[in-house]
Amino acid sequence: MDLTKYVKVRNEKFGAVLFDTLNEKVYVTNESGKDILSLMVDGSDVPTIVRCLGERHAEGASAIERDVTEFLDNLEAAGLLAPAAKEEL
Repeated sequence: MDLTKYVKVRNEKFGAVLFDTLNEKVYVTNESGKDILSLMVDGSDVPTIVRCLGERHAEGASAIERDVTEFLDNLEAAGLLAPAAKEEL
């Protein structure tokens, strides 16, 4: 999964900031969003992201999978995912 070439990510103490330079929009995530983005950029698929987050957090796998899927759906809806990434969802 990849972000479009127009999206830049900056990690912050509170999470991450995504800059959509094409549409001049800014998106802010919390630390969980930052973790998902980091794993996504490293090439992890959804099951791997869920497993990694499950090792860090006390939530159940189904809750984490739901949150990851919702986060990725939001990225897609905002047009931040590259076309190839959308096929992997």
